[in-house]
Amino acid sequence: MKNLLLVLLHFIIVSSFISNSYSWDSEAAKFYPLAVGNQWSYHRVDRTGFNCIQISNEYNYIVTVVTDTLMPNGKRYFKLQGPSVSFERIDSVTMNVYKYSGSGECLIDSLFARLNNIFNSCRQLNNAGQFQVQDTNSIVFLNESRRVKNIRGNLLIGHQYILMYGMGLYRESACENGGAIITLNGCIINNVLYGAMLGIVKTGELQPDKFSLSQNFPNPFNPATKIKFAVSGTSATQTTLAVYNVLGHEVSVLVSQQLQPGTYEADWDASAYPSGVYYYKLDVDPSNLETSQASSGRGFTETKKMVLIK
Repeated sequence: MKNLLLVLLHFIIVSSFISNSYSWDSEAAKFYPLAVGNQWSYHRVDRTGFNCIQISNEYNYIVTVVTDTLMPNGKRYFKLQGPSVSFERIDSVTMNVYKYSGSGECLIDSLFARLNNIFNSCRQLNNAGQFQVQDTNSIVFLNESRRVKNIRGNLLIGHQYILMYGMGLYRESACENGGAIITLNGCIINNVLYGAMLGIVKTGELQPDKFSLSQNFPNPFNPATKIKFAVSGTSATQTTLAVYNVLGHEVSVLVSQQLQPGTYEADWDASAYPSGVYYYKLDVDPSNLETSQASSGRGFTETKKMVLIK
């Protein structure tokens, strides 16, 4: 009996150790806060040329966790809606982050990874490559020191990303004869706003009958306003929404990317600009339009006026 009790005690201790070692870790999860309603605003800078020294395009965009859903592989994922759509989940046992791909999934992060740990990931162009945690320090964001993990990949030159405690992805960059840098403007985590939410939000999934540009609201405004527009068609379309002053000089590009059909809303913060009349123009690349409209080479263009009063 005594030996049996010792065996049972040993089994309980070992089971408890295994459970504690491989179970949901709320601290690790705060580096990747996936929850319905959470949003992140990013500033993206596209670069070209050797060492990516030339800026070719820049804009803000918003990523929103819109729902969670059961996928064909039998697992539940969060749906992230931004310039593109992705489905991601955190495994409650391993704390690995997976992205749904095809009929399966691939690993894009390991939240249990510590300094100098190496893990395989499909984060780089959906290819399996190695990533290493190179630094676990702190940086200042919104006037507060926040813990980060700096992680570098081995497939693309200069590919690294930073996860911030309580915020998620803070920065990601890559450069190999061109590349991009994205940096966090702000986010909404568990209904709490941090920083500024700049960019566009997809407000409707239904396919509009036609392209359209709405009057900004409010108008006149100070210092920020919202601009709604609709993207029609059957596939992603290169769309640009830019702001111009009365001289016709471009002062801000709000959208410059491929957008799926739907209705969108963009924000323009004019805090840095003087009072006056401004124009905003929606441009759609004709090569992505229906055949009859594309053949004319005109695409879709519409311009409206707004007034900034300070």
